[in-house]
Amino acid sequence: MASWSILPTTADVGFLAEGENIVELFKISSLALQSIRYGFAPETQIPWGEGEQISFSISRSDREDRDLLSWLEEINWLSESGSSMVRIIDVSMSEDQIFSEAVKFEIDGVEPVIEIKAVTHHELEIGLQESEDGSIIGLRAKVILDV
Repeated sequence: MASWSILPTTADVGFLAEGENIVELFKISSLALQSIRYGFAPETQIPWGEGEQISFSISRSDREDRDLLSWLEEINWLSESGSSMVRIIDVSMSEDQIFSEAVKFEIDGVEPVIEIKAVTHHELEIGLQESEDGSIIGLRAKVILDV
């Protein structure tokens, strides 16, 4: 069910991400951000590699959309250093922290095609995703990136 797609915008680049729950939504949003940076289409199979095991955390706010923004900013910063990708292994959330385990690696022969300056608050939202019959099937995030 987890998926992402490019969101047409007039200036920057955006994406829509979908996941069954908040953890899956964070993971697919990370994949979307990094895929956009490297010019990979949503259907591209990422050549995940071996690399350095890392962990990081951020403080939670009172809003999940702001937490997603802060977390994606951290992913962007981590992946920019050394032209790397960050494969998220695990995300866990406590009342005041979001903890993440990941593998940071370089993709041989692939360079970033776009610089992502920031994850923006512009049109940022997390909402419920409903099926045709109106039942809740997951979450959807809308994210705009400053390039």
